[in-house]
Amino acid sequence: MTHVFTIAIDGPAGAGKGTLARRLADHYRLNLLDTGLTYRAVAHALLRLGLPLDNVSA
Repeated sequence: MTHVFTIAIDGPAGAGKGTLARRLADHYRLNLLDTGLTYRAVAHALLRLGLPLDNVSA
């Protein structure tokens, strides 16, 4: 049986969450999903399309 687990790291901006996540992923050979990077990519795409970031229906 394969065991799957998820690690979530939460904290304020600049606390080192990304650094810790990358180090854990490297050390344990885990996949890393950087949600901060994901959110920034979505925001960038919306801005390029001229859509306002505060429009939840967009």
